[in-house]
Amino acid sequence: METHSSRTLDRFGAVSGVAAVLLLLALFMVFPALPAPDKPIGTIARSATDDASALLRGAYVGTLMTGALVLFGASLAARLRRAEGPAGGWWIVALAGIGGTALGIVADAFVVTFVRAVGHGAAGASLWIGYGADHWIGTLLAVPLAVFLLGAGFGSRASGALPRWLSWLAIVLSVGFVVGAGSVTGDEVDGGFLGVVLFFAYIGLLVWIVGASVSMLRGPVGRSVSVETAATEALA
Repeated sequence: METHSSRTLDRFGAVSGVAAVLLLLALFMVFPALPAPDKPIGTIARSATDDASALLRGAYVGTLMTGALVLFGASLAARLRRAEGPAGGWWIVALAGIGGTALGIVADAFVVTFVRAVGHGAAGASLWIGYGADHWIGTLLAVPLAVFLLGAGFGSRASGALPRWLSWLAIVLSVGFVVGAGSVTGDEVDGGFLGVVLFFAYIGLLVWIVGASVSMLRGPVGRSVSVETAATEALA
């Protein structure tokens, strides 16, 4: 019964991971975004009026994407917990990191608030508050993602919960996200060089999620065994 439940959770997490990737790609390729913050507030407000319906749908899809990502991460943390056993703790790091990404829903809420405010006649400098918060929350989400990938990488490297290449890729991406988050300190709207690092970190994250999801669908890796089980077998 326990094994069946674990496999169901793995499959659920894998489906959630693929869904998160597809929804994120849809956000990039299908739905419009508000103009960059180097544009006048009047231009941004006109975009919120002209593309109001699409922006609101995009905010909803973004919320669904965040929910799917959290489900994927929580399922992966559970997989790590089973593989590490009572002596392991990297799964807690991964769970804390993926929990932090739920802040992305706040960014989507700011988009909805901004679009609704413009639709109800709000204008002027006061609009910058909600708009700016949405823009930079999306960048700073790189830090909880880095924490999640750090826990997933070191945890799976120690326990074998994921293939070795996925473990190392997660560790490398965690560094990329930390470095890329530093793009908020620069004067460039696109983050300059650090913004490029962040962009490629997100591309790598999509590849990693798909790879991890496939691994979860296939079942436990051959080396994946909990510390408790290993100790029991050694004493037998």
